[in-house]
Amino acid sequence: MTNREVAWILESIADMLELKNDNPFRVKAYRKAAHSVYHLDEDLRDLYLRNAVKEVKGIGSTIQDQIEELIETEGCSYYEQLSKEVPQGLLDMLAIPGLGHKTIRVIYEKLGIDNLDALAAAAQAKQIRTLPGMGAKTEYNILTGIDLFHKSMEKITLGLAVPMAEEFSKHIMQGPGVFEARPVGSVRRGKPLVGDIDILVSAEDVSRVHAQVASYRKTREITWAQKDFIQGVLDHNMKFEVIIVEPEDYYHSLVWTTGSKEYREIIFKGIDRAVFKGIESEEDVFRQLGIQYTPPEMRENRGEIEKSRNYELPELVKLSDLQGDLHIHTDWSDGAHSLEEIAGRAAAMGHSYIAITDHSKSLKISGGLSEERLIEQARAIDLLNAEMRELKILKGTEVDILKDGTLDFDNEILSGLDVVIASIHSHFTLDGEAQTQRIIKAIQNPNVDIIGHLTGRLLNRRPPYEIDIDKILNAAAEHGTILEINAHPDRLDINEDIARKAASMGIKIAINSDAHDKRDLQLLNFGILCARRAWLRKNDVINTWTTDKVINYLEARL
Repeated sequence: MTNREVAWILESIADMLELKNDNPFRVKAYRKAAHSVYHLDEDLRDLYLRNAVKEVKGIGSTIQDQIEELIETEGCSYYEQLSKEVPQGLLDMLAIPGLGHKTIRVIYEKLGIDNLDALAAAAQAKQIRTLPGMGAKTEYNILTGIDLFHKSMEKITLGLAVPMAEEFSKHIMQGPGVFEARPVGSVRRGKPLVGDIDILVSAEDVSRVHAQVASYRKTREITWAQKDFIQGVLDHNMKFEVIIVEPEDYYHSLVWTTGSKEYREIIFKGIDRAVFKGIESEEDVFRQLGIQYTPPEMRENRGEIEKSRNYELPELVKLSDLQGDLHIHTDWSDGAHSLEEIAGRAAAMGHSYIAITDHSKSLKISGGLSEERLIEQARAIDLLNAEMRELKILKGTEVDILKDGTLDFDNEILSGLDVVIASIHSHFTLDGEAQTQRIIKAIQNPNVDIIGHLTGRLLNRRPPYEIDIDKILNAAAEHGTILEINAHPDRLDINEDIARKAASMGIKIAINSDAHDKRDLQLLNFGILCARRAWLRKNDVINTWTTDKVINYLEARL
């Protein structure tokens, strides 16, 4: 059982205890343990073999016993007991935006509702508004949230899909007689949500590929198999397709299986792909087609085909272009690691600079910093900068945009920082006009450098706010405000369409990890995928710039 799976079970136990209105300290203990397990650098099984599970921060003797039971048996009797006491439907309801444990408990106790279908029926029948603290808006949010939940069951984020696809491909590659195996389709194109994982395999003996796919430890079911095609389901209900071709057909098949249906039908129209047999690279396929090589992320039939025929495609930003990360949290607020640990990991990754942007004071649940603690942190950053030669640490904050558009710190505090990110963390359901004006007011503050996760979406969990994106882009262009591509695969916010339009208006973009753990610094790769789907060039992205250029640009904005 993986660390992620153990953490999920511990988090589920916490949810079930909270739904039962159990001791809040017990709930907190399970959440803390889940957080620690999820962010472990070492495999729990290795700790277990060394009798060291008890050394993990936040794990007491009871939870230690349950973790060891999970490792030994892949089951947990306490989890199974709670699962009998708490209907699964109540846990499903937690996926509905705006429904917390207390609200769900009231709905269950007052109306006896224990599943999503019954919840939807009650909202449509206007029964939810009869409960204390709930109204017509609650019912509307429930219905839209249930619709989002059902749609999310059909798609998975890149944060799940990419690691699984890469691991699956490596496993297939280990099979005898396999020459190539790599992810294709929407995963390779970097779509933020994908319906399945597609793997293209080059092999001479297809029977060995079938055996290798079946032997993968995360293969749950083979639903369809024929000589050159395997379809099935992996862990987390991830659907997959494996396409098998002979080695001489690999590269033209790579182009075919990577592009969207519309893309490939256009570029291969009227062409027998047999003429590409034996070609030894994707670039050679494009060369024989008589068009410019097109990066996988662009192969969507959104204008790139005409540009490729005219050899006018832009040179896209790439991961190696990034020199820094301007949105990082530490254990001063809700991050898992210290300033020193974050700086060490960033330096090891080759970054030239980072910005520490912990939460501001109104976000108490995330340990938001008061003015006094922000000043204290700035002193700590100065001391660390004096020790580090290879990395410049910028002082910053992710300041909350309050309901009326004012900021959580006053201008005197903000003006003393190197980087100010302004973000929304509350009042997600304001009407479109109010939410738009709220963001524009923040943009108009000369101390705000970057707007963080502009639309507020959480993929598969929360839709974007109601906002007028054109008004916001016009304001950002007017005031020289940078927009963030938040690289967390659950966000990828701003999305590719907004990023492409923003860049066309001269608005600069920052690709940030929003790291809350030192390993999260690696999430920048997902932000790069989003940027490449937006056709962004290197100079569109400010954290491809040198340290001095970034600092000078931020100072010149004031």
